[in-house]
Parts: sequence; C-alpha cells; structure tokens
Amino acid sequence: MHAAAHTIGTTACFFMTKRLYKFSPAGGSDPAINPDFLPQLQSICPQNGDVNVRLPMDRGSERTFDKQILDNIRNGFAVLESDARLYDDETTRMVVDSYFGILTPIFGPSFESDFVDSIVKMGQIGVKTGPKGEIRRVCTAFN
Repeated sequence: MHAAAHTIGTTACFFMTKRLYKFSPAGGSDPAINPDFLPQLQSICPQNGDVNVRLPMDRGSERTFDKQILDNIRNGFAVLESDARLYDDETTRMVVDSYFGILTPIFGPSFESDFVDSIVKMGQIGVKTGPKGEIRRVCTAFN
C-alpha cells in the first residue's frame, strides 16, 4: 500500500493546487478533504502562493513511522489526493480499516509487518541490472 510510505515526509504545495482550488469536474476543492482541515491546507498553500512551500504528508505524526496516515485517510485528513482515493474504493477501504478493528492489536494485521512485506515484494519486481538497466539522471525521462 503506497500510502503507508507517506507516513514520513513532506510534499510541495505544487502537488496540492489542483486539489485545493481546481478540483474536477466542478472546480473548487476536493470534497473528500475534511472541512475542518481545508482552511489549514489553504493557509499553508494559498491560491497563487509559493508552490515550493512544503507541508507534512502525515498530519500529526510526520516524523514517526506509524499507521496515523491510514487514520488520516479514514477521516478526510489525507494531504495527497492519491491517498484520499484509497478510501473511495471498497477493497482498499477494507484494507485501511483492517488496521483499526477492536481485536486488531491481538489478532489483526500488523501495519509494520505488512509494510515490510510489501517493500520486500516490491524489491523483487523485475529489476533490470547491468546493461539492461539504467540509472536515470532525470527520473521522468529515459537517458
């Protein structure tokens, strides 16, 4: 689950502009943003403001590796749109919710263990090495 990686780190206002001010199809802001959170985001990233200003991706625990990001997603406090969309889909919503059941601490999934497992799996995805691979100088373009 890629959102879990957003438990630590920041993003730039550049990535928030569309979500805060020009959300499709009707414009305005993304209705998935908690109404109590929207003014805070807009004050950090004002319309036509500095797009390089940084804000934490995980409200409340931006420097701690934990499942707070998932609770933020559940409650409309997701900073990035891609994270917010996880709660729109029934399947991914069930995964997010599975970390918050009453019996989860004893019998349920472990966020930390599941995250480690997913990183190991990603590391096994057809990595190209030697002459078949390349280290990109610009991430969005082939050398």
